[in-house]
Order: sequence, then C-alpha cells, then structure tokens
Amino acid sequence: MTTLAPLQQLQNLPECNVDDDVLHQAFVTAYGQLNSVRKRLTLDDLELRLLDNCTNALEQIQIDIGMRLNYEADTYNLMLEALEQVQQQLAAQSALHNEVTKIRLDAQNAIEEARDAAKESVLEAENRAIRAETKLQNMESALTTAQLALATLNQEHSQYRRKHPERLATDLNERDKTISQMRADRKKESVKRQDLQSKLNIADKVVGDERRQRAETANDLLKTTALYNHLKERVDFHDGREDVQQFLLQLPDGSGDVGCYIYNFHFGLSVFHGIRDVSIETADFHFQIRTAMMLAMDVVPGIWGNPVFRLLPDLEPMWDTAVNDELHARIMKRVAQDFPRLHQRILDGKAAPVSELAIPTRALNALTKAGYETVADAGGELPAELAKVKGLSEASVMEIRAAVNSWCIKWAKANGDIENITNPKVKRR
Repeated sequence: MTTLAPLQQLQNLPECNVDDDVLHQAFVTAYGQLNSVRKRLTLDDLELRLLDNCTNALEQIQIDIGMRLNYEADTYNLMLEALEQVQQQLAAQSALHNEVTKIRLDAQNAIEEARDAAKESVLEAENRAIRAETKLQNMESALTTAQLALATLNQEHSQYRRKHPERLATDLNERDKTISQMRADRKKESVKRQDLQSKLNIADKVVGDERRQRAETANDLLKTTALYNHLKERVDFHDGREDVQQFLLQLPDGSGDVGCYIYNFHFGLSVFHGIRDVSIETADFHFQIRTAMMLAMDVVPGIWGNPVFRLLPDLEPMWDTAVNDELHARIMKRVAQDFPRLHQRILDGKAAPVSELAIPTRALNALTKAGYETVADAGGELPAELAKVKGLSEASVMEIRAAVNSWCIKWAKANGDIENITNPKVKRR
C-alpha cells in the first residue's frame, strides 16, 4: 500500500503549463528583442561584444535548461519504471502469499480430517477389542462349563462301569448289532432303489415312445384333417353345382325359349391346338354351359379374361351375349386371385386403346369399325373370329397377333413378367 500510493500520485500529477514549446518561444522572443536592440542602437565594438556575450549567455542558459529538463524527465521515467517493477513484484508476492495461505489452509484441513479419521479408527479398534474380549470371556465361560460337564460325565461313566460291567458290554454288543443291521438294511434299500430306478428308466422310455407315437399320430391326424378340409372345400371332381346361373335363350322363330346354365368346375382342362395360345393352360378351373337341349360346351379362361369356347351351331342363332359377360366376370374374379399380375395386364389392356397396336392403318380401321376398341378386345378374340372381320385377311390377323404380343412384351418390361400360364406337360407341335 505504501508503494502504490506514490506511484499513483506520480501518475496522477497534473501536467505543467510551461512546456518545451513555451520556453522555446520565450527564448526566441528574447533573441528577437536583443537583435532589435542591436539594430536600433549605434554601439561601439565593446558594446557589441557585450551584447553578443549576453546573447551567448542566453543561449547557454537555454541549453542548460534543456539539459536540466531532459535529466529531470529521464529521472522521472526511471523512477516510474522502478515503481512499476516494485508494484509487479508486490503483486507477484501477493499472489504467492495467497497461494501459500491456501496451501496452509488445505494442509490444516487435511490434518484435521486425518485426526478425525484416526480418532474414529481408534474408537473402532477399541470397540472391536472390547467385543473380542467379551467374546473371549464368553468362550472361556462356555469352555469351563463344558469341562465341568465332561468331568461329570466321565465320573458318572466310571461309576456306571464299576456298578454294571456286564450291562455295558451287552449294550456295546447290541449297538454293534444294530449298526450292522442298519448297514445291511441300507444295502438292501440301495438294491431296491437301483431296481426301482431301472424300472423307472424303462417306464420313462416307454412313456417317451408312447408320447412320440401319440405326437406322430396327432400330426398325421392334423394332416389328414387338413387334407380332408382342403378336399372338402375344393373338390377336384364334383358335379359343378356351385353358383349355377340360368339364362333363357329365345328361339329364332319366337315360339319359346331354351334354358342355359353355367356350372363351375375346380380343375383345369387341356385345350386343343386351335385355342391353346389364347387360354390360361395352368388354370385349375373351367366352366361348362349346359342347355335343356342336352347340349354342353366346355369353357376355359382366356389370357385376356375372356371365355374361350366353341359355340355350337344350333345355339348360334339364339345366343345371348349376357352369358359371355357372366363368364367374363367369373374368370376375372378367379384370375385376380390366382394370377394377380396377369389380372393387372388385362386391366391395362382394357384401358389401352387399340390404336396403341403397331398395325397398318387399314387393319386398325377394320378393327375399329368392327367394335374392337381396346388392346384387350383385339387380343382376346380368337384368330378364327378375327378372320371373319370385314377388311382383315389372314396376313392382317397374323400382324394383329404379333402386335398384341409386342404390346405384352413392352408391358412386361415396364411392369414385370406375368405368372406362368403355359403348361409344360402339354406336348406342342
């Protein structure tokens, strides 16, 4: 504190109004006055020398004053630097003093903690010693009691031996016999236990075999039940009386009608060569159209969801296209379940106009006039039926079939292949 106060006083001293510029200006003024006097007055040589000496003395005074001021400034700077160094040393000593004080406090705290821990350890050791001493005293008391009891028993045993020497020998013999009998009984029990364990192992094996047989029987029963349920739900050969629907076909002369019925069958048919390329060969279902005239027509699903069958000539004049629509609806329902990708291609083919087929304009116009509006319409028609369209030749029919095939290939590249609809077991020519 005593060193910081002078330093602050030195730093806070007000600046002097008479600086170097003021002194220099004063001397310049004095020089000017002397020169003016020299110019105005007529002086002889002695007076001129005196005036020059005054001027020189004034210059010397200026030089001396400047040197004195420089010396005082240097001294002030040195004092200020010394005071700053002292201040830094005091600050360092103060920090060191604080650190030493902190270390001293930490050491005192550690000493106090060590003393407390030592006191606790001493108290705990004293408690353990007291407990051990108490336990030792109890053990000594118990040992003394046991020794007294042993001495009493020995004394009583000696008295008993003196009074009953034969009885003691008899008791010992009986005890030995009892021990021998117990050992023999234990051996017999061990043999019985081993025999029972063997029987138990055999019984466990028999039970295990029985359980395995029952499990196999249960599995066979489950398989048989599942097969029975499967066959019950979907019989391969049945009479077709499932969702039978009746249609009435009007006779051409209007004299009456003929009943027409659609039957479902849950097994596929191998079709002949003429319609094999336009039918789903791997389908496990087909339909049958029966009439009251004892006529029947088998119907297989076409690859475009259309019913493929040969219409009998006797029924052609009275045929109702509603039968085809019903068959188409049933086929599409089954195709959606069994052939979902094919079902999607059929839907896309129904949405695609027939103009997407790469066929000549003449063939396209003929198809449009005949009512074939979509790709599915043209693809689902039998080649023989297409040949009946006015304006289409056999070559045009082949071009249409090739264009439909190209459209299917393009669709497969964009959407993926359809399911397998070709039966590999069918021999082709």
